Amino acid sequence: MGTTMDVREICAALWRQKLLVLVLLLIGGAVVAGGLWVAPKTYESVARVEAAKEPTATADAAAVDKARRQLAETADSTALLRDVRQALDLELSVSELAAEVDGRSAPGRTGLEITVRDPDRVQAARIANAVAARIAALSWDDAIVTVTVTERAMAPRLFVDPPLATVLAGGLGSTLLLALGVALVRDRRTETVDDANDVESAAVAPLLAHLNAPADLTAMPALHPGSAEADMFRHLRLALEAETGSGPSKKVVVAGVSAGEVSVWLGANAAISLAHVGRRVLLVDGRMGDRFGRPAQPAPDTLGLYDVLKGADLDRAVSPGPVELLSVLPAGTWGHDPPDSLLEQDFDRVIAEASQQFDVVVVLAPPLDVADDARKMAVGGSLLLAVTEGGVSSSALRSHATRVRAAGARLLGVVLIGRRAEATAA
Repeated sequence: MGTTMDVREICAALWRQKLLVLVLLLIGGAVVAGGLWVAPKTYESVARVEAAKEPTATADAAAVDKARRQLAETADSTALLRDVRQALDLELSVSELAAEVDGRSAPGRTGLEITVRDPDRVQAARIANAVAARIAALSWDDAIVTVTVTERAMAPRLFVDPPLATVLAGGLGSTLLLALGVALVRDRRTETVDDANDVESAAVAPLLAHLNAPADLTAMPALHPGSAEADMFRHLRLALEAETGSGPSKKVVVAGVSAGEVSVWLGANAAISLAHVGRRVLLVDGRMGDRFGRPAQPAPDTLGLYDVLKGADLDRAVSPGPVELLSVLPAGTWGHDPPDSLLEQDFDRVIAEASQQFDVVVVLAPPLDVADDARKMAVGGSLLLAVTEGGVSSSALRSHATRVRAAGARLLGVVLIGRRAEATAA
């Protein structure tokens, strides 16, 4: 799916942001209405006259059509408009008046239309009626047609310029598109991951477990096999066993999206669960440096991952864990070496050496939004992502998942850490 959204996702996002969409539509509608209210307007009024053939005239149809055309052309003639201007006491000049008046006739039709466009709707009707009346009053020595006013112009209710339909369609359409766009952007940035559907849709990876973390993240329920708390990790352990047992890689990197200890709690309990079923497990604290929080096993005077990366012996740095078959490699005391180059050059070597002695290597990595360490550590292996329920937006999770895959790592799955006192398997 990538970063695209299907129709159902769009509809769901718009429903979640319905108040925002409504507010933006109301604001946009008010802006359009206000713009129409203050914009200069032009009104159009039409008077109609009948130019019927004089019963006694012997002219043919072409001559009659010509006479009607002449009448239409007379509508904006200087002489006629001068009379209209004087009669109505208009402030418009004759040339300005001529720009507003238009007379039209169609071949074969007896009716003429006198159309006037003016910023004043009442004045538009008055001018149209005055022009029509004067055309009807004209006398012709060789009269071919008889002219009578058949429909007086009325003051129009709606303006013709700016065109109302175009303004409404353009203004409200643009407002709607803007509202939808803003709502979707806001939803992608703020909508949090709260359930299995959210997780799997955003990460495009399976939800391996939905666990409830204790208030004290130093508690290790996996230390008590057979208990309900330890059983929470059964589905997760099965997924990890399948991953490390069937594939060429024994490396599973565990990281959270944002800063916190929940990923450390998850990784440590997962390592303990694997050790309880007979797997030789090495738990590596990969959060080297003060910015990543306290080490999983503080040991300032012992060797750690940093030292092994610098060339120290792995066996001397590994310590026994809290249960049988579990060993721990602490982070070590960080020096001044750039972490990027150290990880790129030596991390795979250390993991390859550890894989010869252990069935599974579980690496506790820094959060994804703090550093790229987790993505680099997971290359050639798998990444298990810990996500706190309601703690990360769908768009952020989608972005992190994409970057993990782009780095060449496999996203094994996601564990959703719930806020409710429950634990359900995906």
